[in-house]
Formats: sequence, structure tokens, C-alpha cells
Amino acid sequence: MRALFFAIGALLFIWLFFPSQQDNKRQHRTVTDKILHPFDSSVRFRLGDVDPRFGMSQAELIQLCKDAIGIWQQGSEKPLLVYDPKAKLTINLIYDQRQADHKAHKTSQQLLETAQNVNQRISKDLDHHYTYLKQRHQHLQAQRDQLSKDVEQLNQQRISWMRIENENGPNRQRIEQQYQQLKAQAQQLDHDITELKDQNNQYNQQVEQHNQNIDTYNINVNHLNQRFPAREFHKGIYNGKCIEIYQFDTMDDLRLTIAHELGHALGLEHNQDPQALMYPVMKDQQLQNFRLSAADLALLQAR
Repeated sequence: MRALFFAIGALLFIWLFFPSQQDNKRQHRTVTDKILHPFDSSVRFRLGDVDPRFGMSQAELIQLCKDAIGIWQQGSEKPLLVYDPKAKLTINLIYDQRQADHKAHKTSQQLLETAQNVNQRISKDLDHHYTYLKQRHQHLQAQRDQLSKDVEQLNQQRISWMRIENENGPNRQRIEQQYQQLKAQAQQLDHDITELKDQNNQYNQQVEQHNQNIDTYNINVNHLNQRFPAREFHKGIYNGKCIEIYQFDTMDDLRLTIAHELGHALGLEHNQDPQALMYPVMKDQQLQNFRLSAADLALLQAR
């Protein structure tokens, strides 16, 4: 009988301290958890080290972890994951050059977007101003043509009346008054033309400055692309002992990254659906209100 108890104790010891390679989820469970929940196959995890430079509170991150659990539970209708403050498996947020580069890249992109918006607004303003200058030029040209016709007609009348009346005659006096009116119109027209030329010069200076701004913008875009070339790297990684997350953009992005790495902790590999959670690149997924795809569910069923 003692031998039987010893054998049972030895088997229990092996089960507790030497997990089977076929059940990699069991290695994340503490001895106490194995004793209290011997038939629970859920992956239990907790938040580990978080670099404060990410600027996120423990409460925010724990909620994101629970949201990630919800993604898997809603899709599978099974309690696959459990957030346990005493779990062995940890999620660590490690701030390294990847996040620093991402932050610098994002800041530079925002500055370039602002510059682009300003350039586009100025382009529209210059287009409108060009239209105004063109219309104003046409209007003054028409005024000048009409004034030339009026002067020519008045000269013909003057020549005709000079043969009939002396300079004090009423018609010649009327013609002289009309001459003075045309002279005033001509002076105003000269003033308007000079003003238009000044506006046109100012417009040309604005166009030149605008072109310089566009050149500067294009140079900055090239510098940004050279400094941050397009490349693919892992936002996070599951190494069998913990989950390490290095880079994310938004809270929604981080939620899916956590859920993706938890999928690896469940024993799932990548799939080929670009909109799936277990696709190797986070790009085309629906970040908000995300649901597991058919490809994700197929991985769950096949594990």
C-alpha cells in the first residue's frame, strides 16, 4: 500500500513540475494553480514590466489585456485565456529604438501633413488670386479700349465743331468738359493699372515662395523616407516564457497586438488572411470592434 501511495505521489510530482511538451500551455501555470484547477487548460497571464516612457497606466493596460481576452472568448465561446495577477506568463512592454523611431517617424509625419495642408491651402488661395488678377486685367483692358474709342470719337467731334464754332462756343465747351472727364478716367485707369502691376508682382513673389516651400516639403519627405525606410519588424514576440511588446501606434493597435501574441501563447501559428488576427503583419485588420476571422477560428479548431 505504501508503495502505491509513493507511486501516486511520484506521478503527481512529475505532473506538477515536469509538464508535457504536448501541452505547452500548462508551463505558464503556477503549482498552486495546478493544484486548485487541475483540469483548467486556460492560458493564464498577467502584466509584467512596463516601461514608463510608453505613457500608459497599469489600469489602462490591464483593461486592454481583458479586451484582448474578450476577442478570443467572443470568437471561440470558450474561456481560453484568464488574466491572473499571480500567473507565470507575463506581458512586458519594452521601450527600445523601435518605439523611439516610430514615435519620431509619427511626429515627423504629422509635421509634414501640417505642411502639406498649408501648401494645399496656399495653392487654392493663389489659384483664386490668379483668377481675380486675370479678371481684373481683362476688365482694365476693356476700360482702356473703351477709353481709346471715346477719345477718338471726341477728337472727331472736336475737329468738326472747330470748323463751325470758336473756342467759346457751347459745343466746343461741352467737348472740352468731356475731355476733362476722359482725362480723369485715364488718370484713374493708370492708377488702377499700376495697382494691378503691384498686385501681380506680389503674386509672383508669393508663387515663388510657395514653390520654395513645396521644394522644402519634398526634400523633407525624401529625408524622412531615407531616415525611416520601409521595413517590417515584429511589434511583439512570444518566446515561450513571456510576451514582449516593443512597438504600437494606438490603443486599438496595442489591443490587437496583445491578442495576436496571446494567440501564439495558445499554440497558434500565423495564417494567410491579411484581415485575420493571426496574420503576421498588423496592417489591414479592423482595429475597432475586431472579430476573429474564419482563418483564426480554423487555427483554433486545428490546434
